[in-house]
Amino acid sequence: MNINLFKLALEHLAPSDWEHFEKLCSSFLVSEFSDLRTMASSSGDGGRDSELYSPTGNPFIGAQYSVTVDWKSKIKRTVARLASEFPDIHILIFMSNQTIGAKADDIKKEMLDQKISVDVRDKNWFLERAISDVIREAAAEELIDKIARPYLRGEQIIPKGATSLTSSESRSALLYLGLQLQDDQTEKGLTKISFDALVRAALRHSSSEDRIPRQKIHDSVLTMLPHSDGKVIMGLTDAALERLSKRYIRHWQQEDSFCLTYDEHERMAAQLADVDSQTVVFMSTVTNLINDFFTNGHTFPEADIKALPERVSRVIQKLFLRNGELFIEALQSGTLSRIGLKDLEDIILHDLIEFPNLSTLLPHIPRIICSVVKELLVQADETTLRYLRRIGNSYTLFTFLNHTPDIQSATRKLFSHGTIWVDTSILLPLFAEFLDESKKNSNLSTIFTICHEIGIELRVTNGVIQEVEAHMSNALNCSQYTGSTWRGRVPYLYNQYITLGNSPLTFKQSLERFRGYARPQDDLFQFLSDNFGFQLIDLDEPAMSLPEDLRFAVDRLWSEAHKKRRHTEDTDNPTTDILIKHDIETYLGVVALRQKESVSELGYRHWLLTLDTVAWEIRDALKKEHFKDAPTSPLLSLSFLTNSMAIGPHRSRISKDGLLTLPIILDVEMAESMPIDILANAEKVRQTHSGRPEYVIRRMVRDAIDAARRRRTFGINAVPNETNP
Repeated sequence: MNINLFKLALEHLAPSDWEHFEKLCSSFLVSEFSDLRTMASSSGDGGRDSELYSPTGNPFIGAQYSVTVDWKSKIKRTVARLASEFPDIHILIFMSNQTIGAKADDIKKEMLDQKISVDVRDKNWFLERAISDVIREAAAEELIDKIARPYLRGEQIIPKGATSLTSSESRSALLYLGLQLQDDQTEKGLTKISFDALVRAALRHSSSEDRIPRQKIHDSVLTMLPHSDGKVIMGLTDAALERLSKRYIRHWQQEDSFCLTYDEHERMAAQLADVDSQTVVFMSTVTNLINDFFTNGHTFPEADIKALPERVSRVIQKLFLRNGELFIEALQSGTLSRIGLKDLEDIILHDLIEFPNLSTLLPHIPRIICSVVKELLVQADETTLRYLRRIGNSYTLFTFLNHTPDIQSATRKLFSHGTIWVDTSILLPLFAEFLDESKKNSNLSTIFTICHEIGIELRVTNGVIQEVEAHMSNALNCSQYTGSTWRGRVPYLYNQYITLGNSPLTFKQSLERFRGYARPQDDLFQFLSDNFGFQLIDLDEPAMSLPEDLRFAVDRLWSEAHKKRRHTEDTDNPTTDILIKHDIETYLGVVALRQKESVSELGYRHWLLTLDTVAWEIRDALKKEHFKDAPTSPLLSLSFLTNSMAIGPHRSRISKDGLLTLPIILDVEMAESMPIDILANAEKVRQTHSGRPEYVIRRMVRDAIDAARRRRTFGINAVPNETNP
């Protein structure tokens, strides 16, 4: 028996399926209670769905079967009715298809005060015992046949959130591409993987009694990829049919028709059940994040709030589709683009136009959705990350196939080796990841670890190291002030440290992980070298070798950008001049190294990885000013880098698990500086609860900061003091 399918069946039981669940429960109980008499009926059962009799004929144990989501209320109502109608019952076995676990502890204690012991047996109880004996296994198989298989045949599992994909065939292609990518060997070519997936999708309803002719399979795959060359598609489809016929599909040669084998049907059904379960968990995560925005007494229509998780799912899928399109455009045009916050905001606004919400919640929806999506993409736990990576890879591959079916040939122009120069906008978030002891966010660490393992060289300049060291010194200085006395922006690293709920008193000790005080810059580079294999090489000489007019143009553009960025701050000119010098050196230095490489932009060896929006704006400005003479841009986005790892030449050198946990970063810049009032309130929470365990205070500070940020989404600046543990 397939446990994934049994889990799917339990998760999709509806109130109308009470008879199926009743039969399952009775079968699972019969091995413990052979004298079980079922009492359930559609007309009511006096609060019981079944009753157990004692040897003397006087019942003292009752069993309740329920598929309701509101299981707490169901238990309370059942206990109340039993108390009035069957006072001799003192033990209630409550059987549910929901995931309950320790959440039932409080109500069990409450019911015990009413002289009834409640034994909760939830979804996990059923899953753990499904194959413990033949009776239970047979009952589980029957529920699979009644619930799970019809659900899968109905294709509710095929994603409908991506409205750009209008046909069910295209949506099924998207789903099966994701399944095939996570299932196949990494060394297998992407073209083969893709068409194996599309053929499986075309044959998903086939059987030995309902075989599908070759022409119909061609038509189905052509419908999935309407923008591709038909002859190429049919040739690759035929190759996949021949390849799969050896093991996964049956071929009736005389009539030239095909069907999936029984074992392959079962394997795919298990995968689909697992995807459905992952989707349920993901949507629960999204719902919890959204609900956090509505804990401060704001009143909005409940229906509008409940619609937000589906909007988040749509926006993420559209964002992935846009990312895939930009990736392909970059391959075709030789010019890289990046997905940033502006793209996300535009997608949210277009989604609001397509799916209007005219309630009082409307003004807040863009900021809520933007905040939730950013947290999901940048702060995802491993379960969420695997779910998003599968979807993200599916969209990239699907978009690729619609432009050029022979993916293997198209990806050869991606850099198969290279040197990546990293700037301060990347290194500060990297160091911030090491400040988080929970390791909740290790996106950049993962990326650079994989880069080092597969042979990509990582480099940094002395100028960038100096900037990072200066930032740490400024952050340490900030930590020695109270929130009300510090002037200026809260430095990024200290912002991140306090956001985690940490004490300002331990910030100095945390920085000592990266550097000492005698030679801090040497220490910082040693940390990067030891952990990720960074090399320290300066670029001032290569930068000076470029034409004078180009250097002057870049100098002017960076100077204007820095002055615009810092026009509200009391920043001394020498400091700003040093920052400008470092940015110019890095940008022009990488450009100069490329002068010796006579290849297309995507084939260059040297790249500058950055999250700084200004760098991309300067790239565009140079193109306008220099027209055809503008040098090819050295900028590399994190999105392009991770996509290249997932489907480029490096893919075969990364483990399957590494590919599935490759971060989903769509070039979100460093978090905005923490407002001083939030920093001050964090201190107040810590002072109010001094004396409590540090882990409790840390949690309360973190929660207070999160609540303050959510309140700002609604335009409320005041931060409530946290008083409860």
